[in-house]
Amino acid sequence: MIEANETPPLTASKLTRWMVVGPALVLPLMASFFYFVLFPGTVFGNAFYTSIKIFLLTWPVIATWLILREHFIRERPGLFHRRKSFLIGGLFGLATVGLMLLLKEFSPMGAVLEQNGANIRERVAGLGMLNHFVLATFAISIVHAALEEFYWRWFVYGNLRHLVSRPWAYGLAAAGFMSHHIVITSQFFPLGFAIFLGVCVGIGGAFWSWLYQRHRTLWGAWFSHMIVDFGIFWIGYQLLFRQ
Repeated sequence: MIEANETPPLTASKLTRWMVVGPALVLPLMASFFYFVLFPGTVFGNAFYTSIKIFLLTWPVIATWLILREHFIRERPGLFHRRKSFLIGGLFGLATVGLMLLLKEFSPMGAVLEQNGANIRERVAGLGMLNHFVLATFAISIVHAALEEFYWRWFVYGNLRHLVSRPWAYGLAAAGFMSHHIVITSQFFPLGFAIFLGVCVGIGGAFWSWLYQRHRTLWGAWFSHMIVDFGIFWIGYQLLFRQ
């Protein structure tokens, strides 16, 4: 995972920094309409999905090295910060999963999930994930979570904190992270519930940005994100495969 100084050296103008972080905030949202709403499960839609994932991986590298002309790997924090980040991130992840399970069992959220179980199964099957659910669980919870932390926390938040105040940076990065998740969840659930889930995602994103800022490492945020994703897939498994 990439780690960074709390105050990395600045070599680019604010205008240049906005030019690289602006598209990063909105392109995942725009792409999600193509691969998950307009052309889901099609060759065109799958190509769009693959393209945006390549963008998530390559744009931070291209923008940092070639446009901003800044260092990519920066000074690493001490062992104390790494351990503290893991501890706080792990506790947040476990608490989030525990809350999800409680809401599923003892709140109206459980009924909403059950009512949309058939739709969830249809959409998951259409994406080709139903027969490879365990593989998809590990790939998304581990690899994709790491990619999102690299993109949304290290790159998007990491640049926004030099353009706006820290609370605004937390909020804008969380909004970008949240927006495409609302589009995706709206294909499984009614819009109101999808927005609720998206806001929860945004809160998680803001916390992970804070954790990254506080301890100058992505390890804890990734660990926390991974735990939450595994919890989501566990709930999905119960809905899809429970007899």
